[in-house]
Amino acid sequence: MVLRTADEIKAVLRENPYAKRRGMENSTGVMFLADLPAPERVKSLDPNRSPGDEYVVKGREIYLWLPNGFGRSKLSNAYFDSKLATVSTARNWRTVLKLTEMAISI
Repeated sequence: MVLRTADEIKAVLRENPYAKRRGMENSTGVMFLADLPAPERVKSLDPNRSPGDEYVVKGREIYLWLPNGFGRSKLSNAYFDSKLATVSTARNWRTVLKLTEMAISI
């Protein structure tokens, strides 16, 4: 199960390395990991797996920059789950913003 507290969701907003990029809301996503990945597993990830796409692993989140869209990227849940030995759920940036709104209103 992948859960985050309201404070953890707010931190995701603050930590987004792509926040200042043009078109960020349409090209950014976050994968929420169930577990903190081992450093050696993070190092084993292929930065060139999906040309044009980028990712940054920060704690239990993977920030995604997918300018060609989520559907065309090879940076999938299945890839990260198998390489990092955990499970994840991915959300686009607009959904992350909505989750933050919901967390604040609780």
